[in-house]
Amino acid sequence: EQATADQQLDARSDIYSLGCVVYEMLAGEPPHTGPTTQAIIAKLMTERPVRLRTVRETVPEPIEHAIMRALARVAADRFSSAAEFSAALSPERAGELPGGVAAPVSAPSREVAAPPGEAPAVLRPSIAQDLRRLVKAPVVALPAIAVVLLLAAVVLVPNWLRVRREQARALLPRIEELATEGRYREAYVLAVRAEDRLGSDSSLARLMPVVSDKLSVTTEPEGADVYLRPIGLAEDGQLQDEVLIGVTPIQDHRIARADYAMRIEKAGFVAAERIASSAFQRVEVFVGASPDIDMQVWLLPPEQVPEDMVFVPGGDYELVSSQAPLDTVVQLDDYFMDTYEVSNEQYKTFVMAGGYTNPSYWKHAFVREGRELSWEEAMQQLIDRTGLPGPRTWVGQEYPEGKGRHPVTDITWYEAAAYAEFVGKSLPTVSQWEKAARDGAFTHFMGLVLPWGWVGPSETSQGRANFSGAGTTPVDAHPTGISPFGAHAMAGNVKEWTLNEMGGGHAVTGGSWEDPIYMFAAYGSFSDFFSSPAVGFRCVRNSPDAVGDQGALRIDIEERTPSYTAVDEATFRTLLTHYRYDPWSLEPAIVETVETEDWIREKVRLAGVNGDDILLYLYLPRSAAPPFQTLVYMPGGNAFYEPVSDAAEWLLGPNIRSGRALMIVVMKGMVEREWEPGYVPPETHTVRFRDLVVLNGTELRRGIDYLEMREDIDTDKLTYVGFSFGAASRLTYAAIDDRYQSAILIGGAVLEGYEARLPEANPINFAPYLPPTLVLHGSSDEVF
Repeated sequence: EQATADQQLDARSDIYSLGCVVYEMLAGEPPHTGPTTQAIIAKLMTERPVRLRTVRETVPEPIEHAIMRALARVAADRFSSAAEFSAALSPERAGELPGGVAAPVSAPSREVAAPPGEAPAVLRPSIAQDLRRLVKAPVVALPAIAVVLLLAAVVLVPNWLRVRREQARALLPRIEELATEGRYREAYVLAVRAEDRLGSDSSLARLMPVVSDKLSVTTEPEGADVYLRPIGLAEDGQLQDEVLIGVTPIQDHRIARADYAMRIEKAGFVAAERIASSAFQRVEVFVGASPDIDMQVWLLPPEQVPEDMVFVPGGDYELVSSQAPLDTVVQLDDYFMDTYEVSNEQYKTFVMAGGYTNPSYWKHAFVREGRELSWEEAMQQLIDRTGLPGPRTWVGQEYPEGKGRHPVTDITWYEAAAYAEFVGKSLPTVSQWEKAARDGAFTHFMGLVLPWGWVGPSETSQGRANFSGAGTTPVDAHPTGISPFGAHAMAGNVKEWTLNEMGGGHAVTGGSWEDPIYMFAAYGSFSDFFSSPAVGFRCVRNSPDAVGDQGALRIDIEERTPSYTAVDEATFRTLLTHYRYDPWSLEPAIVETVETEDWIREKVRLAGVNGDDILLYLYLPRSAAPPFQTLVYMPGGNAFYEPVSDAAEWLLGPNIRSGRALMIVVMKGMVEREWEPGYVPPETHTVRFRDLVVLNGTELRRGIDYLEMREDIDTDKLTYVGFSFGAASRLTYAAIDDRYQSAILIGGAVLEGYEARLPEANPINFAPYLPPTLVLHGSSDEVF
């Protein structure tokens, strides 16, 4: 009532306060907690306290009911007097259950719930009953109360405070342990509890910035409500609760360290969605960035925002992707970006409206393999499976059943541009696309910057983007992977056409469902008549007053054939000496076996180099009899961001089903064998890098040593399979071991930059000495 200042204060306000005290006596904590008074008020205005019996199931139901009634948000729902509340808490009532059923009689003493790590207190009902009788005696009531208060002030309260401080200090090791494990939210709960009792303790002051973040939010205009929901599920599998944290401007609001979905609302304006996370700031703090989360959001009235679009402020912009094809600063005006990729159901409106029969939507000359096509010739090629105008995989101008909200795919650049014209928009330039997707954020350290923030090695995009999938997902399927301006699915799902000419067609970017996570930062070029199940698009709407082309310049790619000189065989044999090792006991141990309909997967540990165990996976097919032909797999860079088993099953699952065994060695730095905290990767021209390449090569060969111990593996039929990273930077491994009968390189290449490496770590020196090799490579690969 005091917080809202619009209700009459009376005795029922004191009943609420007394209810809080009694609740804490039984639960060990107040009904509402928070880092600030503002946060606590927000909770008591919007959330019900956790039921007492959830915290401490020995509390009788009538007692719980009485306390929860005292804590009712609306005063009229509480007891009308303290006497009524007291009667509801009487021992006689505690022995009753609703419906007149008798409850078990309370034991002579019972434990009162205490915070984790603290000894439970013991509450004796006889003391409470004695005090009750004493207070009721009119002759002794006031003197007795005075004695009790004096005793409490002189003896009990100081002792109680001392015990609470000691109990709080006992929480500090657990807080530090949780923080080290990255379980920041759990650590934060304990840290707040300790802070209530320790105040400005130096040890706690050191830990609090580790388990919490400071969040500042400003909006234009001010006065917007800000709601936070922790990303991830609660213990019951449901979404975490959304909490109102305040009204903008919000400055240095302390929150548990976590990623949050943020919703910002103001009456008369379009709500905004954002992701609040300090992961990127914490990494970049080493180069002077502030570790705090500071967000600025522009809110616009509905009449100014096109449907299903987000506002992106303009300004100077230079591409920051690690594979950016431009080093030009582009002046962008304010613009709107589609919130979602264009879906099948949206594209169908274009088809049904005669989009393929109206030349006014098709503004660009049709050119195929250097020859300009007429309108009629072009339209004959832009047909579905039944010969009608539409995307290549549609049937009878209908998209696949159940795929209405999936992004439209199998359309050419010409079709994407025509649809944009149809809806009064345009395809985005690469500068507009990247600004909306990452707003200029890049990292100086290991890891990737994706739309929602920094993703470190050994972290995944699972649940936040559709990489390495089996097909497209609905355009709104990953709400926790939104961009800095609230656009969905800008990483994964489908690569997206842009307005920029590049190579022999137009540029695409963003990565798709069939790509590993690092492809988000790649820019590729496809011919304008190219179509694929992994390529779609979204649109922008530029201001009518926009000046310039918004960065729609042609991107020229230098195409040339490098010249290499192969090392002779004597030199090659010298290079091989770096990869020699003296055999030692493998000490193999199968630590896990997983059986599926298609294969048996064994997880094996071997004695490694310098006491660091080697971890490998071995897949044994069910469709063939041993001894098995075996693929030895060296994965791509995605293995540093998702389990190698996931990557292998995604790429080579069909090969296992067809009867081949598969072995994968988990290299140092990959998921399940992460680098130690603070590890700095070596520069590729250094001896440290050479030593790392040799180490990984030794581990892989130790894996083959293990295969030779097994009777179910035919080691006369081994094939090296390298994908991306394993088919490029590490194709060396296919040449250093003569036990391979063949090699398969998928999506790899030798880059000229490799020449800066020491000779024994440069793949070009090993390429001429590979076993018979099959190379699978796309003509328009975005990386190589």
